[in-house]
Amino acid sequence: MIVPLALAVLQSSTPVPQGTPTQSSLGGTFVNPFTPALDIGVMPGRMLQITMNFPGQTWQEEFVLGIPRRVRYPAPVLTLFHGYGEEPAQVVQNTALVQDAMARGWVVYIPLGAHKFNYGIEYAQRNIELSFEFLGSRLPLDLDRIYAVGFSMGGGAAASYAARHLDPEGVRFAAVVNHTGTASLRATYHTSNDTNLFESPLMFGASPDVAPFAYLQSSTVDLDHISLGTDAAGEMASNLSHVPVLHWYAQFDPLQSILDQTNALHDRLLVRGGDSSQTVVNSSLHSWSTLDPTATLDWLQQHTLQTPQPGDVTRTLADRSGRWHDLDIVQTQAGAMTPILWSAQPATDTLYLIEMENVDSVALDLGDVGLDATRDLSVVVQTVDTSAPEIVLSGVPAAPTDVRRRGTSTNSWAYANGQLTLFELGTAGWADWTIEP
Repeated sequence: MIVPLALAVLQSSTPVPQGTPTQSSLGGTFVNPFTPALDIGVMPGRMLQITMNFPGQTWQEEFVLGIPRRVRYPAPVLTLFHGYGEEPAQVVQNTALVQDAMARGWVVYIPLGAHKFNYGIEYAQRNIELSFEFLGSRLPLDLDRIYAVGFSMGGGAAASYAARHLDPEGVRFAAVVNHTGTASLRATYHTSNDTNLFESPLMFGASPDVAPFAYLQSSTVDLDHISLGTDAAGEMASNLSHVPVLHWYAQFDPLQSILDQTNALHDRLLVRGGDSSQTVVNSSLHSWSTLDPTATLDWLQQHTLQTPQPGDVTRTLADRSGRWHDLDIVQTQAGAMTPILWSAQPATDTLYLIEMENVDSVALDLGDVGLDATRDLSVVVQTVDTSAPEIVLSGVPAAPTDVRRRGTSTNSWAYANGQLTLFELGTAGWADWTIEP
């Protein structure tokens, strides 16, 4: 059904602003408890400029929302990540993507991400995540067709957001266009003319040598800017294995360091078996204008959300506790990475959870990954540190008659309310579990 989209769906009530928001030197605004939770202004061309306060966040979030005159529900969404020093309203002027996407009946969402120089930092992504939740609760969005395009700083931020948001209950990107993006913030720091920005207490607070995790968390590759080698240990690009990525750049872009990062991300995605392609244009401009709107939207439109399927082998790198695809991961130590290589093989009714590190527990529903607890079930576990993860399996209809670890019956398990928990030992190495129904 195609119907006009009423703006009132967003603003059931808009309080009168009170107090004066505190501006930041980074081009954003700190949350002020005396400002309204929601403030909506109207821009030309059916565009809304929205400012929100979110509980627990330090920064207000601002975003531009483009609403087509006629929308087919549920609506695809084009998310645009701005470049260094840009504001969402400027993106509307700097690329024809906005109007062209709206002409196709797509909603356009352009977040600020806390401030103009955010480099996809964690708190900026959290602001964007909360804004998505707000929009999703009020607009009928097509969750299988939410796309991201980012330019320069925004290209890196778009890819990072896609890699860090894999929760089936949240917004995930069906495809990403990375236009000459800062994929490695370590390399960006070392080639930057202003390292004070990165070391500001409002940003990462230190160099990547002192605070490596904070930089890795907002990057997709870890690139050495001198050797151009990458370190796979902190490589969140592995989380993009199911997300098609198109890298777009000008052949003679003057920012060679960002070209290096764009190519590094492309190469690493190919190594990881990802769907990664490149379009190179004959230009020397570092600009939104070198991105062809029609070609970009045509490429995005062919994709819908893809997720790991039973039989796939998936490498997941978690930077925090939470839901990652079908896995609920609880870390042993926050502020560190948690890698897991996992696969569910229905033909043999076997679950593999290997190359694990920094895992307190990992939980999943057997039915979600195509496994059957009414058959003999095998679980193969490998840890590379001395953590002792609990493996929590839902969808087990009854307590097993026998549980064996490395071929020997064990009592290191518990069953309650359809949930079986295996208690792994705190020693690095392999273990195979057999669960008999």
